[in-house]
Amino acid sequence: MREIFDYCLSLLKSRLVPLVLVFVVLASVLVSRLFSLQIINGESYATNLTESIKKTTSVAATRGRIFDKNGVLLAYNELAFAVKISDSGTYKDNDIKNATINNAINKTLNIIEEKGDKYSNDFQITYENGSYQYTVSGNSLLRFQRDTYGTQTIAQLSDEQKNSSASQMIDSLCSRYGINQQEYTPEHVLEIINLRLLMSANSYNRYISFTIANEVSDQTVAAILENSDELAGVTVEQQYIRKYVDSVYCSQILGYTGTVSTTELATLKEQNSSYENNDVVGKAGIEQSMEQELSGEKGSKTVYVDTVGRITEVLDETDPKAGNDVYLTIDIELQKKIYNAIEDELVSIISSNLTSGTTKYTYNASTGDINNIYITIPEVYFALIDNNLVSTSKIAQGNTENERDVYAAFQSKKEQIFDLLRSELTSSPTAYGQLSEEEQAYIWYIYKDLLKANGIFNSNNVDTNDSVYKDWTNGNSTSLEQLLRYSITKNWINMSDFTSEQYTSLDEAYNELVNYIFDVLETDADFHKKLYKYMIENGNISGRQVCMMLFEQGFLQGDDDYQALSSGRISAYDFMSSCISSKRITPAQLALQPCSGSCVITDPNNGNVLALVSYPSYDNNRMSGTIDADYYKQLNNDKSNPLYNWATQAQNAPGSTYKVCTSIMALDMGIINSSTSFYCSGTFDKITPSPRCWVRSGHGTETVTTAIRDSCNLFFYNVGYNLALSNGLFDNTYATSVMQKYAEELGLATMSGIEIAEKAPSASNIDAVYSAIGQGNHAYSTLNLARYVTTVANSGTCYNLTLIDKITDNNGNLIRDNSAEVANVMNISQSIWDTVHYGMNLVVNTYSALSKVNLNFAAKSGTAQENKKEPDHAMMISYAPYDNPQIAMAVSIPNGYSGSQASELTAKVLNLYFGLE
Repeated sequence: MREIFDYCLSLLKSRLVPLVLVFVVLASVLVSRLFSLQIINGESYATNLTESIKKTTSVAATRGRIFDKNGVLLAYNELAFAVKISDSGTYKDNDIKNATINNAINKTLNIIEEKGDKYSNDFQITYENGSYQYTVSGNSLLRFQRDTYGTQTIAQLSDEQKNSSASQMIDSLCSRYGINQQEYTPEHVLEIINLRLLMSANSYNRYISFTIANEVSDQTVAAILENSDELAGVTVEQQYIRKYVDSVYCSQILGYTGTVSTTELATLKEQNSSYENNDVVGKAGIEQSMEQELSGEKGSKTVYVDTVGRITEVLDETDPKAGNDVYLTIDIELQKKIYNAIEDELVSIISSNLTSGTTKYTYNASTGDINNIYITIPEVYFALIDNNLVSTSKIAQGNTENERDVYAAFQSKKEQIFDLLRSELTSSPTAYGQLSEEEQAYIWYIYKDLLKANGIFNSNNVDTNDSVYKDWTNGNSTSLEQLLRYSITKNWINMSDFTSEQYTSLDEAYNELVNYIFDVLETDADFHKKLYKYMIENGNISGRQVCMMLFEQGFLQGDDDYQALSSGRISAYDFMSSCISSKRITPAQLALQPCSGSCVITDPNNGNVLALVSYPSYDNNRMSGTIDADYYKQLNNDKSNPLYNWATQAQNAPGSTYKVCTSIMALDMGIINSSTSFYCSGTFDKITPSPRCWVRSGHGTETVTTAIRDSCNLFFYNVGYNLALSNGLFDNTYATSVMQKYAEELGLATMSGIEIAEKAPSASNIDAVYSAIGQGNHAYSTLNLARYVTTVANSGTCYNLTLIDKITDNNGNLIRDNSAEVANVMNISQSIWDTVHYGMNLVVNTYSALSKVNLNFAAKSGTAQENKKEPDHAMMISYAPYDNPQIAMAVSIPNGYSGSQASELTAKVLNLYFGLE
């Protein structure tokens, strides 16, 4: 025993014992932990592991196609490669995450650019002329700020957020996402921010991917795959891209597609909960309004992904269901012909009013009224620069001797004007009213476009009855220097918008404001264009030099023409006149008045829209999916407003087209009958001041049918006047409310019901006498006029117009046969309709262009004046044939001079529709 005891004691004293004990303890812990992992919690851990690498994602459905009424394909899908990114990696901390994602996006953008492809960016900030700028304003800007700053409502935005400039927002977002602006180009900064915002909004599902670029080349695909180890979360996928046929002719109808916005997503989820942040949806037109029909039903895919989000295995997949096909009521061939007819008519108007001189207006010697408004050739030369056919930035690069000469002249002019402005703002201010027209243009630009438009001059704080402010706005004795100094003392200037310094004296604050003004003007492209305008007018640069730059900068090609210009064999005037008449340079590209037009044709028997044409238009192929950023910028800067739907959104007074409505109202109410006559002496002397008829000598005795024929103002002045007196006292409110009621029943003063965006019309509520002839404050679109004449043509059935003919599945099986709804039927005797129809039929022979159409039809022209120093708006409503109307039509040419120009367009379209040419 003693031996055993001694042996055990020696073992305990051994240095091996602690080591053995440590191993025993460690083994016990390990066994215990393994038991817990594998036996007790094994199932739970296995489930969690599986969920961390197995993900189920949705699969987009193929979008439905769009056809015209004859089955001609207008919108379809094409398979292409897309570069996408998802926030799918695992990172130690936020700094590493930011750096990894930002660098991956930047490297991807570099690859895309190097291979000649373009990336998508619909972020509502752009980088131009050395600074960040918003591409939206007003309520659209507030919604953008709400979504970007992450507040639930606009009301929750702080004053600092609402007033933040684009640059301040960029700084804030760069700080949020760890973006070093010194490492990346401004364009890449914008794209990184755009994608990071999308990822953040979708952080609850990190494996959803967002598109960086669509339709990339095989070279880009190969480069992305070769560099995949450095591009965390970046993948290349095949997906369908939306394509449009003959897009320019119907882009305003079709619209385009793009990645869903936060606001759109909230609305769409109310209709279908399957929508996600990365979905491509309709953004405008039929693509947007028929989204639920076109989008189809998503499929799903269950996959395994690795630690950086790459798919390693597809486990299960459910096929999506293609969207339905939509057939429109329009005829694409008719659309094309009308679009070209509008352009031809604009060319005719411009050519007939173009003058080689500099005289803009001629006046009536006895009345002083403007007789003619010309398009002067200096205006045309400047239009080439103003609408960016000739680029001022390329002039500055000076790649040709001619450009260097022009830029040298510009620099001299700029130095001269800066000296003038510095003198005006500091040492020798001049009362605004005493400045020359050119000097006033520069001073007013500083006030209105630089300070007021940018919010630095805070109009909300201004007391409009303040004597100094009133004197300035009236153009009297106040100088800009006086106004700005006074504005600082009255807190009308937001100093914090351009400086963080606090100033204790007025002089210090004012000097800082002056420095800011000149800093901005130094690179302000719009201000520089003003300099070019007066350089052309003053002969500092010639029309020949401007025209030569069309070739030197690549807008036009042709060595012979260039040599003819440079040698003087052809004058700049003759060259431009030829370019305009041959449409080598289109009215839209010139963007002078007139440069736009629209036409809407309906079937008066069912309310179908057969044509809806807006000129100018755009290529929606370059807007859909991957937005061509340069093209989008070009469209936004285009002064002819091609993104604007001139048929449904442009509103003007209806002019004499409204006299048909006044006639129907007056006959139905008993204000007049078909035999009632008024004598037109040329002056309506029952009110003061006394308005005149457009024929100053008068028309003589007129009945309602001849008054419609002759468009006699005095006849309808009498109608409006007698209506206002019908309650015993002259009551403008009563009279205009009655007119509005009839305008609404005729479909003129209410929304048309069409499936694309339209602006709400507005019936006049002032001055019954003027409202009766279509003046007052009436505001209607070409679409409103078309719906109105549709009701007139069919004698009182007012339709909610439609663009949708039918909907089928992708195999052609009918789902819905669509028809326009009847909004109301007017309870008016046929004899009233016959009287009005006859008057409109008489109109045809008063216009030579209409009388030459080999067809019996009815029409009414309208000429609406908005500004005495601009051409009047021209419009016409019509229906044909007269006895059995097949179509009703409205045409409008903003600043088209007169109804006779609208009659020429109407005649062209009637000949096209009925095959009479």
